[in-house]
Amino acid sequence: MLLSCEEETVDPTGYCFLSTASLKPLLMTHQISQTGDQTSSSGKLLPEKGLEGLEAVGENAGVHSTTEDRKEKVPSPHLSQLVVLTNSGTLYGLAQRVVATESLVFLAEQFESLQSHLDTMMPAAKKPFLQQFYSQTVSTASELRKPIYWIVAAKAIDYEQMLLMMVGVKWDIREIMSQHNVYVDVLLKEFEQFNKRLGEVSRHVRIPLPVSNVLWEHCIRLANRTLVEGYANVKKCSNEGRALMQLDFQQFLMKLEKLTDLRPIPDKEFVETYIKAYYLTENDMEQFIKNHREYSMKQLANLVNVCLGSHINKKARQKLLAAIDDIDRPKR
Repeated sequence: MLLSCEEETVDPTGYCFLSTASLKPLLMTHQISQTGDQTSSSGKLLPEKGLEGLEAVGENAGVHSTTEDRKEKVPSPHLSQLVVLTNSGTLYGLAQRVVATESLVFLAEQFESLQSHLDTMMPAAKKPFLQQFYSQTVSTASELRKPIYWIVAAKAIDYEQMLLMMVGVKWDIREIMSQHNVYVDVLLKEFEQFNKRLGEVSRHVRIPLPVSNVLWEHCIRLANRTLVEGYANVKKCSNEGRALMQLDFQQFLMKLEKLTDLRPIPDKEFVETYIKAYYLTENDMEQFIKNHREYSMKQLANLVNVCLGSHINKKARQKLLAAIDDIDRPKR
């Protein structure tokens, strides 16, 4: 049983009715702590409309009401004690997350097919409520996949280990290397293990293609963001070191593309653009800072301090760093 109810409102199969409110316990688990920007994902996991929809459903269902007030409403849901979301071997309860989330998506699809029929049956005075239900609840059901499955992607790969390994790499080398760094192999092994566990889970619960794509997208995006964060931690780097970064990333992409059919590779340009920025001149760097707000202030500052290095004077460096500080950055 995925979700237990406070009262006896389960069906004979032992499952509670999976409403949007019922998924809130699964949704809340995606809010784990993050170290720096390396595990940041671009954009919000759940749009404002989706958050508003969740709150509205919770209020209507009486989730936040007292026991007396919600006797005639849906009991407050909570996860069953049989559901374990902390086991890495099961990909942190992925099977249960799939059953819960995809049940809701399926119900939303059925409501979509019934919309025209319900609209004809609904009294004119009640139609605004029906429209609100479709716009705030039904239309956002599939968007819940991203935050619910994000926690799996965030924990399935050891991004922190890769970041620590990158710190030990010597980037101020004087010759072109033909062999990539070990951290790439370690990261690829993590992805291979993730792929294996995904296959094991799918033998018990079918993993729909949209779910698989969301999981792979999250994992790859987080890995690529970690790579950029690792490069932004570099204190000294030569042109040959930049070439080594490119070699490492190309090796990662080549092996990764054999593990997943997801195309294009998420945030591929995010990494490539950052590495290429190491070759920019002072004037080009100023324009780069203005045009690429997707990078953190720390990542941009590293380009100025390490990339340009001794090629510019103190005044020019301060000007570029000031340009970084002045940028009004939207939250990512």
